[in-house]
Amino acid sequence: MINLVAHYSLPTPATTNWFVQTAETYFEVEDTNAGEIVLHTTRGFGMGKFTNLDNLDVTVINYDKFITSIQDEQFKSGRQRCDILLNSNDNRYFVLGEIKNRTIINKNSRKSVRKGAKEQLLASLQTILSVPEIVTYINPKIIKRCCYFNKQSASPVILSVITAFNRLPNFYPDGFKMSKPGIEALGFDFYEYTGEQTMTLTN
Repeated sequence: MINLVAHYSLPTPATTNWFVQTAETYFEVEDTNAGEIVLHTTRGFGMGKFTNLDNLDVTVINYDKFITSIQDEQFKSGRQRCDILLNSNDNRYFVLGEIKNRTIINKNSRKSVRKGAKEQLLASLQTILSVPEIVTYINPKIIKRCCYFNKQSASPVILSVITAFNRLPNFYPDGFKMSKPGIEALGFDFYEYTGEQTMTLTN
């Protein structure tokens, strides 16, 4: 992220606690009301859920907090940013994540929330991929995703009967891969995770 600051000629952020590291076999990421990112190993406390049976060393960056702490209003004004970046300290994963705990009441609200998450993820991806050093770092990564994590259970309309029987995670344990041409054009995939679905990190 320091490369991002240098590329955009921004003042150094005042915050120093904008990332956490873990190699836990299972962890959940919570975005608190205070804007902090907290990792939990107990199920049910977080919004973004990760299974990490190979104990990969991963860093979770509080991207929203990092950008918000930059003292440059012109840069921040109107700039959308996702909540987290997750990076494995090998060549496997680079993930942008938008995390929520929001009840979806109907099809229209689901579409609206998903659309907003996609736009935040795409805008964040465009910001970081404008930095040559970051592009060089990300390019070798094997799995590159933009992910919308919502703690509340929901599913596309065609899967509503599965959700009703509470079997969604059994059929789609690693989220729904969905279309977002703008994200795909930048070399990333878009996934949605809800309820008990987890992103599985493997060697």
